[in-house]
Amino acid sequence: MDAAGRESWHAVADAVLAAPGIVMMLGAADVGKTTTATRLAATAVGAGLHTAVVDADIGQSDIGPPATVGWGMVGTPVRHMAEIAPAGLWFVGDTSPQQMYRYVLQGTAELTARARGRGAQVVVVDTTGWVEGAGAVAAKLRKIRRLAPRHIVAIQRDREVEPILARIPDGTTVHRLRPAAAVRIRTAAERRAFRRRQFAGYFAAAHRISVDARRVAFARPALFEGTWVPPSRVLANVPAAALRHLLVGLADSRGTIMSVGTILRVDARLRRLLIMAADVAPDAVRSVAWGMLRVAPSGREEGRLSGMPAVAS
Repeated sequence: MDAAGRESWHAVADAVLAAPGIVMMLGAADVGKTTTATRLAATAVGAGLHTAVVDADIGQSDIGPPATVGWGMVGTPVRHMAEIAPAGLWFVGDTSPQQMYRYVLQGTAELTARARGRGAQVVVVDTTGWVEGAGAVAAKLRKIRRLAPRHIVAIQRDREVEPILARIPDGTTVHRLRPAAAVRIRTAAERRAFRRRQFAGYFAAAHRISVDARRVAFARPALFEGTWVPPSRVLANVPAAALRHLLVGLADSRGTIMSVGTILRVDARLRRLLIMAADVAPDAVRSVAWGMLRVAPSGREEGRLSGMPAVAS
């Protein structure tokens, strides 16, 4: 351990193997959280532990498309998180956590519980880089209290996550790491380009489905022109043009997200939605969750339904 209380990578890995459980990554953007999370998961698998990863970095998702929390079991040691096959998704609907954080929190907790239910002894939870400011501190502490991780791996260049670490509940061991020398801070354009590739790759396998709005339930209010519109009133109160390319989550009768879609067209008179979505049949859709971000099938982001800017993670 160095003078700043930072441990070596091997000390962190040994501690996790000695006391398996939920391991939560914490740090700003581009400090190497995803790489470290993947390396920890691979180490746990190599040690013979049943291991899962929950990818809650909604702006730079590797498991599933951006704007979702994804999870997967890790069957063999992997080098990149994108090699992990998704076992399930939780729809958030935006790549920025600020307005939609309750869904990030719900999804992370739910998918972590699913992983534990599948026998995962180690669940590594990757998170967004939103860590600075009062709102971020409060949000991260809510997640920590909800997940009750056995370990937190905090990667920081200076002391940027110390306001969070100072309030960690008892029972959680904090491990501090310095970013690896190879870690590079990406530009906003590079991060947008990554999201575009991820969205485009996801929608490349999609097809058009027509959903009868009279036969489905609608979930989540939508923020439009400064007003939160109730879920059932969105089609009536929001112009069809504004809904074009809005991300939606398509769920089955149990409320499980089957697919993420982007709206191609709204026919308000016939109450039908034409949606581009992957791996889902129209008759299986029982509910539609409204998102915040508008994304074309090409992966190009077209702003938010609210018209409000937000910092993508």
